[in-house]
Amino acid sequence: QVAAEPEKELSLFDIFFELHATGANLRTKQLALLSAVAVFKDLVPGYRIREPTEVDKATVRSKGVLATERHELALLQVYRRLLPMVEAGMKSYPKVVAPAVAALVKAASDFNYRQRLITSAVKYANSENDEVRRTVSLGLQEMVEADQRLEASKEVVTAIGNSAQAAAAGRGGRSLKTELLTVLLRLPIGRAEAAELNQDTSVAADDDVKREMAEASISHTAEFLKKAEATLLYEVFVVYLRILRQRGVHNREVISGSMVGLAKWGREVNLELLLEILAELKHAVLDAIGQADELVALQGLNCALVLLSGPSQALITDATWLADACTRALALALPSLHSTHSESESWPPERCFVMEGDNLHLCKKEMAAALDSESVPALVLRCLDNAMRCPHGFGRASDSAIASLLETLFLLAASADSHVALALLKEGAAILKRNYRLHTLLDTEGGLFGLGGITDRAVSVAWQLHPLGCSLSPAPAKVGRGLAATVKSRRALLAELFPARDSKAWLESEFPQHLASLLEAPVPAGLAIGGEQRAQQQQSRKAAAKALSSASFCSEAELRTMLGVRSMP
Repeated sequence: QVAAEPEKELSLFDIFFELHATGANLRTKQLALLSAVAVFKDLVPGYRIREPTEVDKATVRSKGVLATERHELALLQVYRRLLPMVEAGMKSYPKVVAPAVAALVKAASDFNYRQRLITSAVKYANSENDEVRRTVSLGLQEMVEADQRLEASKEVVTAIGNSAQAAAAGRGGRSLKTELLTVLLRLPIGRAEAAELNQDTSVAADDDVKREMAEASISHTAEFLKKAEATLLYEVFVVYLRILRQRGVHNREVISGSMVGLAKWGREVNLELLLEILAELKHAVLDAIGQADELVALQGLNCALVLLSGPSQALITDATWLADACTRALALALPSLHSTHSESESWPPERCFVMEGDNLHLCKKEMAAALDSESVPALVLRCLDNAMRCPHGFGRASDSAIASLLETLFLLAASADSHVALALLKEGAAILKRNYRLHTLLDTEGGLFGLGGITDRAVSVAWQLHPLGCSLSPAPAKVGRGLAATVKSRRALLAELFPARDSKAWLESEFPQHLASLLEAPVPAGLAIGGEQRAQQQQSRKAAAKALSSASFCSEAELRTMLGVRSMP
């Protein structure tokens, strides 16, 4: 009834509030609150209601305006009663009320009391309860992605900054969680550019007319959005730099998440701030290598390489540490190369694959986000790609530096999971194919590249290819046996040797590849119910019985004769 005629039936919310206050049991109270939120989220408008002043009340208005005003004020009164109940419910039974908070965040982000709602949501997105934290953070992510005015996003960034500052100061007894940094990665930066492209510049009007048209429009102008994006990015970088400078009080996942954000938004800053970010990244990477933390080290290197690959290529700064640090960080990555989604709590990550009927669909957006933040193998590929592009990395490095990098890369491929190893081998083979002077690495004797100082040592990747050629998995075995010939040949293509052209796409297919292997597995006896399946089962049993009856074993004397061992006296 409320949803059908909200102007007349808003008083029915009193039933929800009464049941929540005086319900017969706890379940009744919870259902009453959740029902009230479910109804209200469909009624809430996408703007802030302004209460009439004394001047407005003295003004003569039409019946339609008065009716709309009464409905809006009644809706605001309902929200004033509902929001404190939701906050109290989060304190008493957070797992039950968390979906209601997520729904309100998505629906009422532009309504009254926005700051109070978002601050409360950010607080519970940093909760110690995994289920509550995951539910509320997903609501914040969806709200931020759909934010057209960037006002709610600014409130989210400010609240996250306050949480980071409180965590660093030890207040509240909570550390910063990675879910909050994931929300920052969904910020809708680029709205100003899209608004500028869609802006109609053919209308010739003076400033007063343009101002009145902007006030009447439901969307903001490109100039307003540019200022909002600049303010938003400033607040975001304050959060990231605060985490890097206070990395001693944050865990590795939070530090890694801040580096992912810096790599995504870092090109938007000026050169002065960029130099400050690079200095902090250098200290963070070297500290992580000293502590054998491959995740933070690789994320920091990837961030530094991305920042130095853009317009800041001409920046004069000390980046000699990048090549050596990259090789040392890669050597630490072996324990995390057991799976594509090495840092994820679930396999596959949530929301990456969706079942629609009998078909399994991949969500590209969610998979890309998972690989960016929860995959060390994908991080290794990004580091290699950015290192080869960056002039401060391996873009203009000597053959000796690239040879040392390839030696480490092939050693990781020989020891990693077979699925991950193929992606690493694909990248290493591409580097070897481009650098013909490094083809001596494929020989068993190797090549001399001045890596040992006075007592030089030979570098070779041929010995890493030997165990790969003996792998039980067909694809790595094929690569291990034919990689050397394919790289040296001018006519052979690497695409003919590997099962996928793109290394990233191959990593994404890990879960479907495991499912596809089930098609080749034999059907269990208890599931073979069809006539054809029963006949196949009986035929396989007869063949096994025949093989068992015809099998013979050698005697001890025959074994000694075959092995050339004399019998005991």
